[in-house]
Amino acid sequence: MAQTVKTKGPTFSPDWRFQEPIAWRDTDLDEKTLKEWFNYILLGRQVDYRFQVLNRQGRAPFIISCAGHEAAQIGVSWPLKPKHDWLAPYYRDVVLCMRMGMTPLDLMLAVLAKKADPASGGKQTPGHFSDSRHNITSGGSPVATQMVRGAGVAYALKMDGTDKVLMTCYGEGAGSEGDAHEAFNFAAIYKLPEIFVCENNGFAISTPFRKEYAIEYVAQRAAGYGFPGVTLDGRDPVTAYFVASEAVARARAGHGPTLIECLVDRLGAHSSEDDQRRYRTQEEIDRLAQTDCLEQFKKRLLDEGVMSAKEVGEYEDRVKEEVAKATKEGMESADPAPEDALTNVYGVGAPAALDPAPNVEMEDMNMVAALRSALTEEMERDERVMVMGEDVGQKGGVFLVTDGLYKRFGEADLAGLLEKRDWLDLRAVKNHRLYVTPGPLDFVAHHGPSFITDTMPWLEERFNSGTL
Repeated sequence: MAQTVKTKGPTFSPDWRFQEPIAWRDTDLDEKTLKEWFNYILLGRQVDYRFQVLNRQGRAPFIISCAGHEAAQIGVSWPLKPKHDWLAPYYRDVVLCMRMGMTPLDLMLAVLAKKADPASGGKQTPGHFSDSRHNITSGGSPVATQMVRGAGVAYALKMDGTDKVLMTCYGEGAGSEGDAHEAFNFAAIYKLPEIFVCENNGFAISTPFRKEYAIEYVAQRAAGYGFPGVTLDGRDPVTAYFVASEAVARARAGHGPTLIECLVDRLGAHSSEDDQRRYRTQEEIDRLAQTDCLEQFKKRLLDEGVMSAKEVGEYEDRVKEEVAKATKEGMESADPAPEDALTNVYGVGAPAALDPAPNVEMEDMNMVAALRSALTEEMERDERVMVMGEDVGQKGGVFLVTDGLYKRFGEADLAGLLEKRDWLDLRAVKNHRLYVTPGPLDFVAHHGPSFITDTMPWLEERFNSGTL
């Protein structure tokens, strides 16, 4: 029976706040940086406009808009170090991905499904940003799945002992998924170098916030996991930057995650397949123009003398020209060849069962012993291999598949978890550390032997060649 400890007073102290606006002169920002931000926000809006034009022309069959999210994205991403830190984005993160290194042309290649698309060669849905050159992890259609994968990357970064951090972004609708809980819980328990950013635009497609949450603000959920939560006006990039700077510094110092909630506007429909007039009144839609983050930031720069009207016009013209050029190059780029439809989609050439090496002494053993022996050999041979799963630590697994491995290799290589994820998840990071993550290992008996004997050499070959 669990013991109950009585205390004289409450010990639960939620760490949440609503961050009031911050003046840029009270930060380390300068006018040059604010102009860079304006350029990024303009780029995001113009790219979004071009996406919509391409969609209406039938050239881009599906798009998801970032309009209204741009200021929050440039603010929270600015403390990150491109090509050093990592990103697990969600489908509206156009500006955030450009800040990390992607270009308007990269985005056009993706939305037009071209062969040179860096995310997937034209296979992924637009908005599933991915670019290994810039440490941007691949997304997927089920919302919130990037949160679990992001936690895996953050765990790897921590094990590698670097100061790198990972930022995971999601919409408030994804917060209703179980993956969000698992990511929060895992990041909190292991104090991962991760920053969660919820871009709360008030609608999960058509479902309003009040039907998704029983609390006032998304970031208040962080208290239940034991890490800080901060809510802010995401139309203000300066305040977003101020809060993100704190969170990134906390993560780099090894103090664990933070949940940042950016209150933003979704200026258009959820996607090109949505008609928001079915669930938003015309008056509400018209009011959005009054809180447009682009127009608010432009007015702020003009009012404070950071930019002149002439400069603003020059920036706008230059951005339009840049995006028009990217659009033209994207449309002229080659389409994928039909014979490449399955390239990098299905694993091909996986080896059959390996025959024993000649002159090797064989011994008969049951399946559990064989699995334990195979794991031991791989972990001794390659320090990059680790096991994660429920009960695989000191207990040795429900059926003792990992019995003795904890004592032999230690907690760093054998971690017992509470999460029950898919039975196998592979996570590779840039320094070539491979993480093999089974769920409860003892309950994959039907798959375990073939995985160890058939798949491990194939995975290793692909991993070492950089194709995994």
